[in-house]
Amino acid sequence: MDKKSILIVEDEFIIANSIKMALLTMGYAVTAIVSSGQQAIQQAKTGSADLVLMDILLKGQMDGIETAMAIRQCCNIPVIFLTSHVNDALLERAKLTEPFGYLLKPFQEKDLQTNIEMAILRHDMDNKLKELNRTLELRVKEEVQKSRQKDYLLIQQSKMASMGQMIGAIAHQWRQPLNAVALYVQDAKAAFESGELDAAYMYEMVENTLDQVRFMSNTINDFTDFFRPSKKKSPFNINTAIKEVIHLVYDLFKKAGINISLSCAYPEAVSQPPDKQSQKICICEPELRVEGFKNEFKQVILNILCNAADAIARNNAAAAAADEGDISVLLSKHGNSVIIEIRDNGGGIPEAFLDKLFEPYFTTKGAEGTGIGLHMSKIIIEDNMGGTIQAANGERGAVFTIELN
Repeated sequence: MDKKSILIVEDEFIIANSIKMALLTMGYAVTAIVSSGQQAIQQAKTGSADLVLMDILLKGQMDGIETAMAIRQCCNIPVIFLTSHVNDALLERAKLTEPFGYLLKPFQEKDLQTNIEMAILRHDMDNKLKELNRTLELRVKEEVQKSRQKDYLLIQQSKMASMGQMIGAIAHQWRQPLNAVALYVQDAKAAFESGELDAAYMYEMVENTLDQVRFMSNTINDFTDFFRPSKKKSPFNINTAIKEVIHLVYDLFKKAGINISLSCAYPEAVSQPPDKQSQKICICEPELRVEGFKNEFKQVILNILCNAADAIARNNAAAAAADEGDISVLLSKHGNSVIIEIRDNGGGIPEAFLDKLFEPYFTTKGAEGTGIGLHMSKIIIEDNMGGTIQAANGERGAVFTIELN
């Protein structure tokens, strides 16, 4: 065991030397004997002392308590107070410095040695605990960072998995305007050959063609925005975000015999004239707003809608039927929370799978599924946006409920 060094702060020369002789007998080293607070602080800053024996009632500008407080702030050295005067006010002041011991003069050498050993042991334990906490905090930060990177990779992997569906939706949405543009061009040729190609005709044809081109451009912009990750949280309108996702898949679902609707059920909602393209998509004002990651939230909605469409297709195939599919999205409020409820008539989720549905790589689709989408959705809603997402069975199919503050 290394010999511990002790700094004595005592303005009574005889007492100080008596303590020094006792310490040397016990096997300790004495770095110095000082009689003022300023000298004690200078000695402590040299870092040569392992412990300070501090007389509380020092002469000069600083008493022992003030000196101990200064040493505590600048140096990691335990302090034991020595005093022949006891009163409540003094003890209360001394407690603020968090001393490692308190000895009343005159004291026995055995009591002095016991206090020193206990103080050094406690100080060593405190230092080890602080180091353990610091190391643990660093490890926690590293693991959190690894977890965040893993979550980010899962989100991107899920987006790649759904990209094929999105490309199919875009191809379907582009087919109709491309056909329209082709018809306009053919009609223009016929009008030119028949001499009907005047200024009014040209103006109308150009406007109609540009409408179709704008629609196609907006589709690509929606697709591009969808796959661009949100860098930071920001307020966004829930209604608009969900409508943007529905518009991407509306025609594709319609072709597959699946109707999709969006409706609002909060008191202040005022319905506006519906979108000409999709009559069942409710347009309500004012919209519900939340703070979070808009594009990641849209990814969650897309995952649930596509899962619902897959479930409807599988249910119809198993029943050898061609019933009309139905997916409904309902927006409501409860206190300060926004509720998004998505229902389908795809037959529901097997009860044995409900508890595992959001686990990574768990899928009910067999080889066709990745098991990433719903796990990623849970991460986005609960970890990244502070909400909740749950799955249950309704009367005709699955019910997904998302709650956001």
